Amino acid sequence: MSAVFLGTACLLAAPVATAQERSASNIQIAHGWDHSEPGISVDVPKSMFTFENMTVGGWGSSYLFVDFIRSWSEADTNAKEVYAEWYPSLSLRKISGKQPSTGFLRDVSATVGLSTGVRSTGPAPFAVVPGVTFDLKVPGFTFVSVGTYAFIDRGQFQGQPTGCRGTTYQVTPSWSLPMKMGALAMSFDGFVDFIGSHADCKAMVITQPQLRVDISRLWHKPGKVYLGVEWDFWHNKYGIEGLRDNLWLPLFVWKI
Repeated sequence: MSAVFLGTACLLAAPVATAQERSASNIQIAHGWDHSEPGISVDVPKSMFTFENMTVGGWGSSYLFVDFIRSWSEADTNAKEVYAEWYPSLSLRKISGKQPSTGFLRDVSATVGLSTGVRSTGPAPFAVVPGVTFDLKVPGFTFVSVGTYAFIDRGQFQGQPTGCRGTTYQVTPSWSLPMKMGALAMSFDGFVDFIGSHADCKAMVITQPQLRVDISRLWHKPGKVYLGVEWDFWHNKYGIEGLRDNLWLPLFVWKI
């Protein structure tokens, strides 16, 4: 089921371009040395390769990312993982023929998110995340949005429902802030997922803010290649009380 979803998401998230549509994609590479995993007493090094796409059209927008993750630890059986989230949003202003508002609340969209993954060892996450996204106009920011959703957890472990099967809430602010420091062009991008407790899962906080420096300006091709750092913080990882990731990762971003 995961493979079918990923293939469908990639096709639908990148429609044929028209005068009303624009699409931007990037590839990210990061590595962390001290991730936490349940039942493992040592830190687990992991490498992450991410494809990210944002498409904006006359109907609304679509956000997709796919993570390819490899553990480098015998304690974690050198696990391999593919994980994806897809958030298509239908703009209420666009479908009513209106332009985005010039006020603080630019637009409101109906969103149905999907998240799924597969791992060589461990659970197979799957969640449906329907709700409403609020696009805000904040001075200095390229964008600020706040998503308010239901989080419908239908994850499985070895084909059976996990102890976290249930429904709760998810609130997700996200942002992009361009910055300059002398000749340096930078951006501060990120999100925070607040996910409520459900069934046997504890409430979670997940955030991965990134500080990026545009190094492609050095060869007069600005906005293409970035180096930076990412802070990975996951409180109650996988919904397990007390399990936490809290680490900094070197980051490479290539906008394609």
